[in-house]
Amino acid sequence: MKELFQKIWQNELQFLNFDAKFQDKNKLNTAECAIILSVNKDNYERYFLLKEFQELCKKIDLRVDIFSIQNAQICILNLLKSGFVPKQDLLKALKILEKISKNTEMFDFISQEKVQSIDQKALFQNDFKELNTINLELQKLSFDENLKSRLQKTLEKFQNLEFNIAITGVMNAGKSSLLNALLKEDFLGVSNIPETANLTVLSYGKSEEAKIYFWDKKEWQNILESSHFNADLKEFIDKLDKSVNIEDFIKDKPLIQNIALCELKNFSSAKNKISALIKKIEIKSHLDFLKNNISIVDTPGLDDVVVQREIVTNEYLRESDFLIYLMNASQSLTQKDADFLVHCLLNSRPSKFLIVLTKADLLSKKDLEEVIVYTKESLKSRLVDLDENLVEKIDFLCVSAKMASDFYKGLAPKESLQKSGMQEFENYLFNELYAGEKSKIALRAYKKELHLELKNILSKYEMQNRLIKENKQGVSEENQKLLLELQKQNILLKEAQDEISNSIVKLKNIDNGIDNLVLLLAKKLKERLIDEFKYLKNNAQKLNLSRILNIVDITTKDGINDILREIKFENIKKIEELKTNLSLKYDFLKDDFDNGFEGFKDGISKNIDSIFQSEKFALLRLKIEKLSNLKSDLYELETNLDTVIFDTFKEFKMSEILNSLNINGAFFEFLNDKLKHYEKNQKSKLESFEKVLQSLKNQDINILNSFEENLEKIEKLKQLEMGLLNAD
Repeated sequence: MKELFQKIWQNELQFLNFDAKFQDKNKLNTAECAIILSVNKDNYERYFLLKEFQELCKKIDLRVDIFSIQNAQICILNLLKSGFVPKQDLLKALKILEKISKNTEMFDFISQEKVQSIDQKALFQNDFKELNTINLELQKLSFDENLKSRLQKTLEKFQNLEFNIAITGVMNAGKSSLLNALLKEDFLGVSNIPETANLTVLSYGKSEEAKIYFWDKKEWQNILESSHFNADLKEFIDKLDKSVNIEDFIKDKPLIQNIALCELKNFSSAKNKISALIKKIEIKSHLDFLKNNISIVDTPGLDDVVVQREIVTNEYLRESDFLIYLMNASQSLTQKDADFLVHCLLNSRPSKFLIVLTKADLLSKKDLEEVIVYTKESLKSRLVDLDENLVEKIDFLCVSAKMASDFYKGLAPKESLQKSGMQEFENYLFNELYAGEKSKIALRAYKKELHLELKNILSKYEMQNRLIKENKQGVSEENQKLLLELQKQNILLKEAQDEISNSIVKLKNIDNGIDNLVLLLAKKLKERLIDEFKYLKNNAQKLNLSRILNIVDITTKDGINDILREIKFENIKKIEELKTNLSLKYDFLKDDFDNGFEGFKDGISKNIDSIFQSEKFALLRLKIEKLSNLKSDLYELETNLDTVIFDTFKEFKMSEILNSLNINGAFFEFLNDKLKHYEKNQKSKLESFEKVLQSLKNQDINILNSFEENLEKIEKLKQLEMGLLNAD
């Protein structure tokens, strides 16, 4: 490692400890690690000036100087060697950064580095077990039942952390076979649980049952509206209307039916017309794989004739923790596959996803490798106008579900399972989920909550011993001083409550003139489409509808994402500034304000993302598709496009929806909850204080003799605090 640093830093190399390690191994994600590793003697000055780089350093309490960066690089490389940073993901990230930072030496060093293999699931569960042990110890040391109850609720909240895996693919990709092999039981696609056109969520339950969710009237109205622009959907709904009394299922509020699994085939089979009225299905089962708090979202894909169902699928894909796309290894990448994968690369929330080549037993290893290379190159060619590096988000695995299932059924030896690729697939899933950002955030949040409660308990024992000690020394003035301190904090608490109320009233929702920005985006979209139609006419080329819709998708979504990104930044910035100012002024509230703040910001960010209405956008695509197919001259087409695009963009009503989110009100509630939590603790402290004083006054032998016992508890709490700080 020393030789590497001499190469990349030369005369700028500092005196370093090459065994240095981060105190918290979960503070940085892989992309952030790659950014820090890409700094060297040639580019560090440029990096240090970047606002984003400064923010990254601030995140891990790192000074922006050469020594600190070199030290951080050593810590990251030591994390890599220990198996805590995924090697292949790090190499992919460094490759992307290669365009702006020459990092060949670092890339080569990491490529050759031997890395320990870590069972991320076992590591995650062990970390949680440590925190749960500390939680239970704190419950034993708690003064009152309210605190015990809070700690128990905290334990349950984090114990029930759920992971969502979304799985999709074209019809013959072998989705049911793969899921059955993963679940180690023939569960899906059998007589009771047929393959379905509906989105299906499979999760753990002590009893096996299903819930059917039907569309509500508003959602059904959107489906009817979209049918005016889709002949297949119109024909489908007309036939449905004649054979089913739709009003029995479509209500103002969504109808939900609980049914036994054996009844599911009467609702969800794609052959059953009633399935079109179903929004989604939830299935509960006690299968072992699901006991890991993992939900499997089986999506019907994005080529659904019912556009509303496609929108629901998109929402689940966006919210999933991990996305898996299945492709039949024997079939080359289809247009449908490519369109879907590009859509996911541009719109999915997960930082990476997996393509599983199914039925891998039908091809040789060489043929499978060729399929992977072909798929990557095909996707890159489709992303050439956007960002080819997005392909680096994809991992590939080859699996034969049949070979694994034959083993589980006792029809084949263990060698069949080992060759199937299913074990690698399962291990890959667990490693990605349990080493992912969601897991790291949960561990950090749990630690923060426990540390806050630990400090509350510790302060009570220390206060009690202080009172006992001063009573023995006959120093009543000190006791009075302590009481005044508590009372003063109560006065400051009331002052903080008033200041927060006044500050929130003065805060304004920042929308950056969102409606005007949306109309400018509408103008940009219309101009891009007209330019495309003019080009086709001038060059006597045929209409490529897929390209037209691609322009609509990319222009609109990129533009909306830019607008929302700025709104998120400004709103979160003002919230952070107010929180920082309050924490500085009322420093005794800082820990309470910090607890859960990252989760609150994440919630605000997701709410802002949700203000773009997918239903309206889906309708816009259908309208533009219909206009594109009409044989009209350019002037008429431009006039019609102008009307359709501007009218639809106005209907987005993004400013109105943004205001309805009431971000400032939500922040007030967040702060108010923290104040209430602190107030309860203060009240409990004051009651404890008065109770101890009264007991001392009455010469209560139990209180007088509790000094040594309290010292033991204080020591125990300090040991727990050390364990908490070291737990990562």
